[in-house]
Amino acid sequence: MQFILLPFALCFLLYIRQENRYHFWAATALKVTLTLTLALCLLVALLRRYSPVLLAADLGMVLCAGGDYFLQYIRRSPGKFTCGILLFSLGHVCNLVALFLLAPFRLSALAVLAGLLALALALKGIGRWDTSENEPWLTIYIGLVAMTAAKSLSAAIAAPGAPGSLLLGLGGLLFFLSDIVLGIWNYQKNHILVANLNWLLYFSGQFLLCAGYIAAA
Repeated sequence: MQFILLPFALCFLLYIRQENRYHFWAATALKVTLTLTLALCLLVALLRRYSPVLLAADLGMVLCAGGDYFLQYIRRSPGKFTCGILLFSLGHVCNLVALFLLAPFRLSALAVLAGLLALALALKGIGRWDTSENEPWLTIYIGLVAMTAAKSLSAAIAAPGAPGSLLLGLGGLLFFLSDIVLGIWNYQKNHILVANLNWLLYFSGQFLLCAGYIAAA
């Protein structure tokens, strides 16, 4: 993964530039390219060494790439935004399959999950987010991304020395936080800097998850 870090970072900066200039199609193409690059890394690792963990993770990353495309319509088309939510939800189902193949369920994951869901509900209530156009799918998605973060974090806490565990734990947390920031941007504070923070958290989380799966499988 270290070999693609620099080109990935440069592509990300170019993507941010296109988003900030409101170049919709260029930004969309770069966003999908970034996620598909990570899917390609997982595929290469899978071809070198078959693992059901890598297979599930790669499928999840491809689904997230589709979600990235439709999520670009977050304020243009509620229907397409919902399609993005559904694809990301399926992506997190794949993430959960991969994580459960790597490590057994731990009760600590329930405590982490409760904390993450409490944070999401508190922010939604305080900010008075109106998510009615995308329900119940958005609530289901938040539950799934919180489960991914909780499972990866609990595994990292329980076995910090296991290959890839810290990468997976941090990646899962950053992915969850990116969605929290996305909610703030979409429903509460429409500022480009908030959007930039969301994209930084999202792609950092995806990169770490990809690296973690490859190291752990």
